[in-house]
Amino acid sequence: MATKERTIYFFEPVVLDQADNVQPIEEGFWDWVHDHVSALSEVERRADIFGRRHVGAARQEVAPALDYIYLGRLRPGADWPDVSDAAGEIASLASTGFAGSLLEPAYLLGVGGTNYVAVLRSSAGPSSTSIVSWLNQVCGFNRSGNRLELRPYARRDQLERLGRAQAASKIHLKVDPGVMIDAQPHDELGLALKAAQNAGAGGVSVELTVSFGNARPTDGAGEDLIAGVRELLLSDNAVPFKKASATVMVENAHGQLERDKIDFTMDRITVREQVGANEDEEPTPPVVLSAMAKAIEKFRAQL
Repeated sequence: MATKERTIYFFEPVVLDQADNVQPIEEGFWDWVHDHVSALSEVERRADIFGRRHVGAARQEVAPALDYIYLGRLRPGADWPDVSDAAGEIASLASTGFAGSLLEPAYLLGVGGTNYVAVLRSSAGPSSTSIVSWLNQVCGFNRSGNRLELRPYARRDQLERLGRAQAASKIHLKVDPGVMIDAQPHDELGLALKAAQNAGAGGVSVELTVSFGNARPTDGAGEDLIAGVRELLLSDNAVPFKKASATVMVENAHGQLERDKIDFTMDRITVREQVGANEDEEPTPPVVLSAMAKAIEKFRAQL
């Protein structure tokens, strides 16, 4: 019987203050979350999100030896499935005497040595929006005036396509307030972003579009745009972007230049991984975490 494949998503946490300024996060963020949630009572780990009860916990597994966050989305009784016994008799779940609650789970597993987190959820488990809402409530970000966001990790190898391009005809970038305050860009593109943010004393988001329209850029101008985007996204001066895309001129198989749009924001890294030996195997925490650990190794190879 075929195994069940699940998609593991990868996110990076961003903390914003009331003015939407990005706040620094020290390494070990998910260790802190695990310690914080571990100290809370069961009531403190509950949250009502979009009208549904969510219950979380900080857990430890022995094999594999991993700390992780579990978040369950309560499934109301009206949504409970029916069951069948060994003889094929069908009945409601409640008729079996089951009197507990059904939870659709999500697992959050930090990527060691980074602040990235891997997330695996059941098909009806908590959405990424619900996970963020729960973290903000339970970890107290909303009470401090800050808010936490989880931003999908974008595929950086798209920069290779940018590097192979002969020119860029259009770029679109957006950064959150405060991102450029401590940045030290050398390229004109980065300097323009910094100047625009400084005009608002750092407290404004900046969205910048540079376009040649339908005209073909000159070699020098197009190469300058590529260099600027590379500095902002890949170099030691790289900044966290909210949106980033580029339309580049690439040479096709016939030696002709054609336009190719690269969307760094939308091209997210996910990993498909087999969970369990077959699709009927119970997805216990060790089974799920083993699959997530394999996915994390594949993810690391793309960092």
